[in-house]
Amino acid sequence: MNEKDLLNQLISLKDGRKLGYAEYGNIDGKPIIYFHGHRSSRLEPKIYDIGEIENEIHLLAVDRPGFGLSDYFHNHTILHWTDDIIEFADMLNIDKFSVLGGSGGAPFALACAYKIPKRLNSCGIVSGLGPIKYGIEGMAKNNRMELNLAQKHPKLLKMLFKLQMRFSKKLEDKDMEDIIKLFQKRGKDLPDPDRRFFEDKEKLNMFVPLMTEPFRQGINGPFHEAKLLARSWDFNLSDISPDIKVNLWHGELDTSVPKEMAQSVCHDIPNCEGKFYKDEAHLSTAVNHIQEILIKLIS
Repeated sequence: MNEKDLLNQLISLKDGRKLGYAEYGNIDGKPIIYFHGHRSSRLEPKIYDIGEIENEIHLLAVDRPGFGLSDYFHNHTILHWTDDIIEFADMLNIDKFSVLGGSGGAPFALACAYKIPKRLNSCGIVSGLGPIKYGIEGMAKNNRMELNLAQKHPKLLKMLFKLQMRFSKKLEDKDMEDIIKLFQKRGKDLPDPDRRFFEDKEKLNMFVPLMTEPFRQGINGPFHEAKLLARSWDFNLSDISPDIKVNLWHGELDTSVPKEMAQSVCHDIPNCEGKFYKDEAHLSTAVNHIQEILIKLIS
């Protein structure tokens, strides 16, 4: 298959829904199922450089319901996602695998560690969102606003997502120089490591599709998931089996998910090893350390 085919694959689940996914690396490598961030998609790993280890890993990034190519499912929950992943792995004849959740994908990776530990080789979290009970006061204003709207004013959140969808669609018609200027203006409040990401023309060129793809089918997927992330999860971190090792990577400069939340997450998981980078932020942690992260998961 060519790259376009590898990035736009579909499987049909038993209930008739379709899941979209993308493959990276080597089909004979060790399998890692990747859970993208909130308002992202299966295309997220495109911004990572896995060149030196691509023969060692088989990275499968899956769209969650209503994102990208995956059909929307109104009964989708954090724990229900594990059922989809079991069916997905079975259909691809993958017995055991690792999971890696980035940002808003972290709850779904941790749900796998909780519900299907015997199917996992390892579980990884990078820049991962934790339960809101740990507090959201240290988050950037836009993140706090989304969670608060999801809890208290869902109609306003719908309006916000519609505006974001229109904004992302308009980006497709802009040239790269205009996009760079726009992101430099919008990113002036970001920590330095993340701001530098948006000043890199090559990386930004790969990032723009990540903003449009979650809204391919409209706002239902991101809107439904925002409500899931803004309420109590349907499992407790302390109930994850100590037999499954959870590795956590986080930047101390992260303002999207403050380090205090990540520290609380790691503290409550019975068997968690956290690594905190002094000079990294939300995006930069995965972008700058993805090879180290993936190698750890398959070791």
